[in-house]
Amino acid sequence: MSILNRKGPVFDPGLCRCCGGLKKCRLLNVEYEWSGQKEVYSDMFVDCFGLLLSHLDGEVTDRLICATCVTRLREACSFRRQVLCCEQKLLQTEIHVHEGESEEKINTETLVKVENNDVNVESMIDDDNDDVPDHIDNDGDSVKSEPQIKPKKSGKLKKKKERIKTKRKSKKSIPMREEQLAREEVLEKIAEMSAKLRKMEEYDEMQPKPKRTIDNDHKSFHNTIAIVENSYVCPFDTSFSDYYCVYCREVFTDPCKLREHTSTHDPTTFKSTVSNKKLPQLDVMKVDCRLCNLHIDNIENLKQHLTTHGINFYAINNEFLCFKLTVNNLTCLECGVSFSFFHALKKHMAEHFGTCICDVCGAHYFEERMLMLHQRSHQRIEENYPCKECGKTFKSKHSRYLHVARMHKKEPAYQCNKCDEILFSYTLRYRHMIEVHGEQRMYPCEHCERAYDSRKSLREHNRRFHLKIFKHQCDLCEKRFYLPSRLKEHIATHTGERNFRCEYCGKSYPRLRGLKVHMQSHSSDKKFKCVMCNASFTQNVNLKNHMKRQHQSLEAEEGYHEVGP
Repeated sequence: MSILNRKGPVFDPGLCRCCGGLKKCRLLNVEYEWSGQKEVYSDMFVDCFGLLLSHLDGEVTDRLICATCVTRLREACSFRRQVLCCEQKLLQTEIHVHEGESEEKINTETLVKVENNDVNVESMIDDDNDDVPDHIDNDGDSVKSEPQIKPKKSGKLKKKKERIKTKRKSKKSIPMREEQLAREEVLEKIAEMSAKLRKMEEYDEMQPKPKRTIDNDHKSFHNTIAIVENSYVCPFDTSFSDYYCVYCREVFTDPCKLREHTSTHDPTTFKSTVSNKKLPQLDVMKVDCRLCNLHIDNIENLKQHLTTHGINFYAINNEFLCFKLTVNNLTCLECGVSFSFFHALKKHMAEHFGTCICDVCGAHYFEERMLMLHQRSHQRIEENYPCKECGKTFKSKHSRYLHVARMHKKEPAYQCNKCDEILFSYTLRYRHMIEVHGEQRMYPCEHCERAYDSRKSLREHNRRFHLKIFKHQCDLCEKRFYLPSRLKEHIATHTGERNFRCEYCGKSYPRLRGLKVHMQSHSSDKKFKCVMCNASFTQNVNLKNHMKRQHQSLEAEEGYHEVGP
């Protein structure tokens, strides 16, 4: 599987051709970014070891390198640069030292030789008394003029000067010859190292190669990719009861629109967009072969059919989770139990396929982190996070952060995942996604014409009005209620309590609903208008009484309507 990021493609898992391990790998001949620098691993092999790798233009699986080998290659290249830098500094210092020593030697030798030449001239003059002119006494005192040296003597001095110049040139060329010799020694060592590497490679080729072992995760991932690429199954991701396209992350609430949208993507890109560490989810509402358009009804028959096209599968079970997504009732394909929303179905599926099991209660989960969160509930001392402002405790830091942002700082804390808007509550963000980004989130009721913008509201509607699930019963009478708040209001009718008081006139009511109706009398907006005359009222009950008194010939239900926004 390949994952695209800003630094380059990563294949997980892949077979590293440098160490033979099945790990997360990169491509050898693709440019990557590391610490702000560009690097191509095949070029690094050439620069560091002089090793030209083969099959770099072949299949992707033949040119992979794991992160461990990349680290070792970086260290080797860094060490090579360090050695070359130190070698260059050493040669430069040797050149400067030799130049300084040669200049000093040449200066001292010239001085000594010039003095010796002067002495020799004088000695030659003293020894050759026969050649002394008449105007010079035996004592060496000058009578008329200074003595002159013969031309033969001056020719010797010129030859000595020429010898000194040639010695200077030869001594200056000594450091250059030493640098050339050092380079030749380095090249010889490199040739010896390359010969040793060739011998080691020949020895490795003669050795028997170990068998490649493939783990179950890789087998499951291979089977999933083969099914998605060669059939019409619909892969998807979820967040509670929302469905996400695995290719572009667009969100849907209608499974039919999800399947229609997913069919526009190329299934061969599936392996480069998902991770093999997460259990894939497939919608198997349509399981047909892409290669021959044969109608197939289940996954097992699809596997058997695809083998006839030359596609092989590993013998492994539970590679992915299968669902048949519908708008309303969702059914478990293993046991047939129905659920009204996807989150409950997936939680139920963990009982069949979850590998993370709680040791205390036996609850099943797909992921280790979810099991760890569950195990906290069995701890005697629960970790609480108190608010510093009001002292209220919360079970998580995130819940405390939302509380502080909303109640004390008055700051928005719910970020929209499609724009930079931040809202004050989950409900406002929910409306923002519908109104601003145009997400369709309407769930119609199967039994009536009502529709809701969330699955939770639809579920509450079904339980309350159609299934009539009334769990809360009054102890003083036989009445039952869906909500505990309604039961509490009803008990007030037995006790005579009037806990809901009007802040304008002081009237009290036993139920909140009665107070809300009363509050309309204080409003100047008269929503209820009579169609027979110009009379209007703030409450519906007053309009009904008006219709009975003034327009008894018409039924009250036909004589009024609500106006206003």
